Amino acid sequence: MEKSTPPPPYSKDDGKALQDWFRVMRDERPVHQDPATGAWMVLRYADVVAASLDHATYSSELWRAYPAEWGKGDAWGEGRLTEMDPPKHRLLRAVIGKAFTNRTVAGLAPEIEATVERLLDATDGRTEIDVARDLADPLPVMVIAELIGLPFEDRELLRGWADRLLSFEVGDLAGEDLVKAIDAAGAELLAYLREHYRLRRAAPKDDLFSRLVTAEVEGERLTEETVVNLGKLLLIGGHATTACSLASLVFELLRHPDALTAVRQDADLIPAAIEESVRYRPAVVNSLRLTTRETELGDVTIPAGQFVSLSALSANHDERQFDAPERFDIHRQHNQHVGFGQGVHYCLGAPLARTEIRIALSALLRRFPVLERTDGPLQYYRNPSIAGLRSFPVAVGRG
Repeated sequence: MEKSTPPPPYSKDDGKALQDWFRVMRDERPVHQDPATGAWMVLRYADVVAASLDHATYSSELWRAYPAEWGKGDAWGEGRLTEMDPPKHRLLRAVIGKAFTNRTVAGLAPEIEATVERLLDATDGRTEIDVARDLADPLPVMVIAELIGLPFEDRELLRGWADRLLSFEVGDLAGEDLVKAIDAAGAELLAYLREHYRLRRAAPKDDLFSRLVTAEVEGERLTEETVVNLGKLLLIGGHATTACSLASLVFELLRHPDALTAVRQDADLIPAAIEESVRYRPAVVNSLRLTTRETELGDVTIPAGQFVSLSALSANHDERQFDAPERFDIHRQHNQHVGFGQGVHYCLGAPLARTEIRIALSALLRRFPVLERTDGPLQYYRNPSIAGLRSFPVAVGRG
């Protein structure tokens, strides 16, 4: 008789119970079908990387398996870069890729620095700040909106949509009412982006949104649906990765005083601290794929047409890849984590996320010689695919 699989102990605490479960399952059943969801869980680093690199077998076009009554036909994939396979994915990614090169991102540094300073200025006179709500949460949507070319006065509106879509929280709503509210946020954001699409069609500007509106792929203009879905992806995806990663980094530094002291004394360690935090607490904990054919992974046969969950969180703590993976170590060598993904879907905005986090952390440490945890409650995102803090109060002192 096949051994039953205990369900993963998902929680929003320090994650120890889940990591203990991952450790056991990586040894005993590194590839297995989750009895609760039916998806195949992939837990070892080597298997996660192998599946991520094989887009022909592990497709990102999940919508092909959605029930017909959902109405998600071929048009559903337009502009949804994360739900698209090559060659179309490669062509579309190239259109927006120039906005996220290291050189382009370096040119954004002064604007990012100014945005961080404005956000921290707003905390003047306070002895306690919320790292998530005062800094990590508002920063990325403001930067992405600037990059895309959306009006400054709309930043709070955009932030509200991003929060509703990512947090799975809208006031005290629950059940069907919550689903409707989240769907409404998505519809409002798309309507907003469609209005800006039409404005750019009439009068293009020198910004990324205008370049998307006027871009051609294989001799054809991008459709309105493609452009607005790309805009939504940039706003929401860029927000989630950076906001969660920045808050998690500060959280881990405060849990590890020696690491905090080290980065205070040597700012050159900040990039390594960012990489270690993304390994230790990746913002996107797993990614789904759809098998296009029967395949074997980790000595397990997975039928065609199955959803496969590639766990970055487990892979980043795999003892086969990392020495003492449970240790948060900013001096770690050979830190080839999968916190930003792998293969064709490697995070397009990773250079921008790293730059925002570096600038924000540097400013936070400079402004506040005293930075300590409080007894205030932590609030986590309810979204099961995201690991991040929505509220993270800390005591601060200016020396």
